[in-house]
Amino acid sequence: MSPTNRIRTTPGVFVTERSAFHSITGVQTAVPAFIGYTAKAVTGGRTAYFTPVLVNSMAKFEAAFGAAFTTTYDLVEVPSPIGATFTAMRWNATTQAFPSKYYALVRASRTFNLYNSLRLFYANGGGPCYVVSVGDYTDDGAAPGGVAINAGKLTQGLTAIGAQAGPTILAVPDAVLLQPDATPAHGLPVSAAFNALAQAMLAQCGALQDRVAILDVYGADALKPDPNRGVSNSALGYLAETFQNGVGNSSLGYGMAYFPFLQTTVVQPGEVDYRNFSIGKADQLALLQGILTDTAAQIFPDLEHADPVQNRDPRFLKIQDLIAAIATTTDAHAIAQLNQDLANAIPLLRQMETVVAAALNLLPPSGAIAGIYAITDATRGVWNAPANVVVQSVVSSSVKLSDQQQGPLNAPVNGKAINVIRDFVGRGPVVWGARTLDGNSLDYRYIQVRRTLIYIETSIKTALAQFVFAANDGKTWVAATAMVSAFLQNLWSQGGLMGDKASDAFTVQCGLGSTMTGTDILDGYMIVQVTLQMIRPAEFIELTFKQKMEGLP
Repeated sequence: MSPTNRIRTTPGVFVTERSAFHSITGVQTAVPAFIGYTAKAVTGGRTAYFTPVLVNSMAKFEAAFGAAFTTTYDLVEVPSPIGATFTAMRWNATTQAFPSKYYALVRASRTFNLYNSLRLFYANGGGPCYVVSVGDYTDDGAAPGGVAINAGKLTQGLTAIGAQAGPTILAVPDAVLLQPDATPAHGLPVSAAFNALAQAMLAQCGALQDRVAILDVYGADALKPDPNRGVSNSALGYLAETFQNGVGNSSLGYGMAYFPFLQTTVVQPGEVDYRNFSIGKADQLALLQGILTDTAAQIFPDLEHADPVQNRDPRFLKIQDLIAAIATTTDAHAIAQLNQDLANAIPLLRQMETVVAAALNLLPPSGAIAGIYAITDATRGVWNAPANVVVQSVVSSSVKLSDQQQGPLNAPVNGKAINVIRDFVGRGPVVWGARTLDGNSLDYRYIQVRRTLIYIETSIKTALAQFVFAANDGKTWVAATAMVSAFLQNLWSQGGLMGDKASDAFTVQCGLGSTMTGTDILDGYMIVQVTLQMIRPAEFIELTFKQKMEGLP
């Protein structure tokens, strides 16, 4: 007798639990797995390199993996303002004056993208994600300037996440930092290691069929537009062709590429200090102190002695003591206070640190795109295109493209589409593309179609696992069909499938003579056949206007 038919004889409150055996709960659709280098990797008191760790905030990330790497820059004097990042007035003992000198900042150490890409992910709506650390920044101090990005380690991290159930997106922001093989044309690098890693990401997605890969375009940060004419079509075409050839021809429907890099705001100038200026090198320390000293001498001049060496203005002498303390201050709190005091007294230092922050803020788009996938899924559903969305914490894209230049990227002859982030007046940087690398496929051309199919397939596959050892008979077939139909009915009612009525949107069949033969049943196969009417975007909207002429029929 069922609980609902049981006769109650005692007054009271009764609890009836109903089994969820006949329902399907949709799986999560936007759980990225980020692979790259971190400051540390510790969880539960144990080292966790090459181990997928689930985090849901930057605080959780930092607890397990630490903070960003301190990238350092050399100050290099250049002959003219062209190519310079700042100007300083330097004392010339011969002329007894302060002529202008021009300096460029040249990166002197390694850099790593994972930490700031996670910040960009959360700034754009990200939530739970897996992180796989493939090593620390300096190999436990053996390489204080930072270790080289290692393709083998990134591949090992990819293998580790391949064994983890749950991730639905793969992203490797550090992949674009792999050492180039050569720079053959247009000053744009190429990397066989990057190509192999991209193909491995696509291969894993195609094999598991439960995730997609967000790919950054290698060498996009080296594309330098002309200030007057923008990016050249030949350089853009070369970059796109090199990337498209490099990703191969397998499992392209599981990959999405994005271009260009993004000028972000995740790194604030206040996070940068004088330690970012290669003060570990004696010549660089002396140059920085000289620039700051000469600048301070102009801010607080000695009316009798222009030479900074002879300046006896009390305010200058106080700042001079601060400048000298750069070489000896080691405590983190003291360094922060010293940098603040120097920046307040010498605005040029803050200007220089702002330039460093801008350099650190140039990031590949994969972190932001993963966040946009997450917020789009949460607010509009996975069946909606993660496009026409403003990218948050981004000032601009690194390259401005016209409609004519985007066309060959969005719909190339080979179908390997590269989605572009465009800058629009009044909106800012906007994701302006929603195609997979399999653009010539009528089935898997669009991102939301592929991701919706993954959502449906994985959800149904997970739910049907309960029937693995059930009797392969009519009752089981009816139960399975009812489960799948109810799930798809709910999806259709939310707008996830196309059709005026549910019967137009999907069909579900399971039974002898329809999806199975007697031999199938004897062999232990239960075959459920599902057909779907997927939603595709109105990617090209054409408006036709007809003018009505007065007095004419």
